[in-house]
Amino acid sequence: MLGMHSDPDISWAKAWHKLIPSKVSCLVWRLFQNRVATKDNLSRRGVIGQGSLQCVGECGVEEESASHLFFECPVFAGVWYRICKWLGVSTVFHNEGLSHLEQFEGLTGIGRVFVDRVSVIWFASIWCIWKARNDKVFKNKEVHIDKIIESVKILSWNWLKFKASNLEYNMAHWCLNPRVYLGCPVYI
Repeated sequence: MLGMHSDPDISWAKAWHKLIPSKVSCLVWRLFQNRVATKDNLSRRGVIGQGSLQCVGECGVEEESASHLFFECPVFAGVWYRICKWLGVSTVFHNEGLSHLEQFEGLTGIGRVFVDRVSVIWFASIWCIWKARNDKVFKNKEVHIDKIIESVKILSWNWLKFKASNLEYNMAHWCLNPRVYLGCPVYI
C-alpha cells in the first residue's frame, strides 16, 4: 500500500524529527501512513464526491492522491527538481513518502549532522507543497513554484537557525549555497 512502510517504528522515528515543528511532523507521519487529507482519501471517507477529485495542480490527473500531489504531479514535481538544482544534485525520486525522504537524505553527504540538516529541507518542501495545495483549494490562490521554492529556503533556514546548533550562516548565503552549511562539497 502506498505510504506504508514494513516497520511502523521506522516511519514514526523518521517523521518525528527534533528540528521540525510538531504540526509538520504530524503531516509527514500521516503521509507515511497514507492518511493525508488528499482528495482521494476524503472521497473514500465520504467527505467529498467523486466529481471533486481532480488534482489542484491542474495537470489533468483525475484523482489527487498523496503520491501524486507530493511526488508525481508535474507542477509539484517541479519543486523537487528546483530543490535538487539548488543543492547541486540530480536524481529520479521514489513516489512513496518514506522512500523519497530516505533517498533525499542520501543525496549529497554522509553523517548524522548532514542527514538531520538536509532532511529539514525535505520536511520544509513537503510542508510548503501542502500549504500551496490548501491555498489553492480553500483560497483559490494560484500555485507558483517560485514562491514555494522561496518558502522552502526561508522555512528550512528558520528551522535550522532556531533549532540546530552552530548555524553561523546568514539567510542570503543559505539561499545561494546551502551545501557549505550542510557540510557537503561545494561541487560534486
